[in-house]
Amino acid sequence: MGTVMTENDSLKASQLLQDLKLYVDNGTLSKEQILAVLTTSKPTEFVQKKGKINLQKILYYIGGFILLLGIIFYIGQYWNTMSQITRTIITLGASVSTYFLGYYFYTRTKNNDFGHSFLIISSVLFPLGIGTALDMLGVSPTTSSGISVNAALLFIIYSLSFYSIKAKIFLLFTFIAGTTLFFSFTNFMFLDNGNERFYEYRLLIMGLTYLSFGYYFTNTNKKFMTNLLYFFGLFILLSSALSLQGFTPANSIVWEILYPFLLVGIFYSSVKLQNNIFLILGTLFTFGEILKLTYEYFSNSLGWPISLMLAGLLMMGIGYVSFELNRKYLKIAKA
Repeated sequence: MGTVMTENDSLKASQLLQDLKLYVDNGTLSKEQILAVLTTSKPTEFVQKKGKINLQKILYYIGGFILLLGIIFYIGQYWNTMSQITRTIITLGASVSTYFLGYYFYTRTKNNDFGHSFLIISSVLFPLGIGTALDMLGVSPTTSSGISVNAALLFIIYSLSFYSIKAKIFLLFTFIAGTTLFFSFTNFMFLDNGNERFYEYRLLIMGLTYLSFGYYFTNTNKKFMTNLLYFFGLFILLSSALSLQGFTPANSIVWEILYPFLLVGIFYSSVKLQNNIFLILGTLFTFGEILKLTYEYFSNSLGWPISLMLAGLLMMGIGYVSFELNRKYLKIAKA
């Protein structure tokens, strides 16, 4: 009968393996020493407890969602009749109380999913609770400065919560709060700088940031965030770079020259990282670039029907290359 490994045990084991690898790399320990310990110790069979979707979990999360809707509808129904302090007590009180309920059930009992549902509710309610409290203190929660303060406080709460109780949902909300803070703070500081491409360049920076964190998480026990960050990072990066080209001929020659190199880099990264998300999004945005350039430069000279035929042939060629890349390099590496 194998020993059941919980999620916390799995995280500790992963950290221990990383430490052992570090000690071997820097020469503190040798492989022979580690093997000697393994051969002399009594082997213990560990069975990873895999998460399964069952009726109990479904009921937890559906019930949590209904509870959240009930709280929101209740607050909305009586919002105009409440005083400012009553609004703050109810919204912030609901956030804090569901947080501590979730914390208790997630860390003190074996009902992780039950606690997790309360933690999700608190994470959704905290922005409303903090925003209402800021409004009571005289800080408008709808201005760039107010949103920045709210997002900064949320970033601190979510990130500290993730590192203290290891609930994965807090890592996701940390990125949402960080993204909101970045856009609201740059709005507050630089909105009137006169650069009409300011929004696109911010998206470009955000996309690169997501990709960097996605790559970083591939070497940690937070791999569950990698593909999510890769997808949104690539989508934001390629969309913003496409927008920076403009949608009229020769609107931005620099970006029209750089964009094909960016797409080549995406295809190269799909092989290097062995990740299909790079290949799929790279292919889709290549199709978009072909259609865009065809419309801008050839629809008037060659005519729209011939331009469409040429674009179709190019897209078929790109699709074939994409398929071959996936077959020869990605699938073989995963086999």
